[in-house]
Amino acid sequence: MYWCLMTNKTQAELNYLELLTNTAQLANEECSIGLVSLDALSQSLIGIHPYAVVNTHKLDDKKQQEVLELAGEHGAPSEYYVSELTNALVSAAQKMKGQPLKVKLSGADSHTRSELLGSELENKEINPLIGLRGVSRFAEKKHRGSFELECEMIKRARNAEGMVNIELVIPFVRTLSESATIIDLLAEQGLCRGADGLKVHIMCELPGNALLADKFLQYFDGMVIDIDQLAQFTLGLEQSNASLSYLHDDQNEAVLSLVQQALKSAANTGKPCDVVTHFIHQAPKLQRWLLEHDVDTVICQ
Repeated sequence: MYWCLMTNKTQAELNYLELLTNTAQLANEECSIGLVSLDALSQSLIGIHPYAVVNTHKLDDKKQQEVLELAGEHGAPSEYYVSELTNALVSAAQKMKGQPLKVKLSGADSHTRSELLGSELENKEINPLIGLRGVSRFAEKKHRGSFELECEMIKRARNAEGMVNIELVIPFVRTLSESATIIDLLAEQGLCRGADGLKVHIMCELPGNALLADKFLQYFDGMVIDIDQLAQFTLGLEQSNASLSYLHDDQNEAVLSLVQQALKSAANTGKPCDVVTHFIHQAPKLQRWLLEHDVDTVICQ
């Protein structure tokens, strides 16, 4: 469970929402969801690599059996994957009582997915952090089956179950061209932006997203700023590298300048903008800065 403790006057002025990563969080009546991480939800609930779900036959006999056993009464691993995650999204959407539920599609790097059952089906990358992820992965032919499963669960939750308050957040959008690509890819899967009120937001996690936020927002209905990811790429470091942890600073002037640019662009276009950060409680300067820039709600990882 991700609790956001308010320990001083500055913090008390901020409102905190949770990043949903596990269905156990839904049992807490006080849980206020700000964003759903499909990556984390899939890992905690399913534990099977998406490629192994789509191409179970490519696994060795032992792992094929493991996947089929997990699928159980669902039979096909793909049905298990879609059904379980759809149910989780429906439960989360119902908890919102009509308010928007933002769902971030998968954007984790290949290293993060390496512990999942069947991960050997995904190519090893020299630098996964800036490798095939986000829109570049969605557009990759090898990944298309996995992308289709994500779209299917969204369609089931929105259409079959009536959870039209579900909105999409697209991670790792490198260029304006990729913005157009993902809108087209979603439309091909029957998830047309604007149809039945479907809203599609961009995850602002790359410096280019912030610098050109006004142009990126022409393709999207809103923005979610991941300050931690923005800091990681702005400062040129990897969060999982312990030897570089001392360099990570969400309060860095360059990082805040990019956040300010993104916030300003969102305000100018009249589009909603949310903020996500893991280090908010260790960053008093950031807390004050956000309040000074009219941000009163933070999604805590």
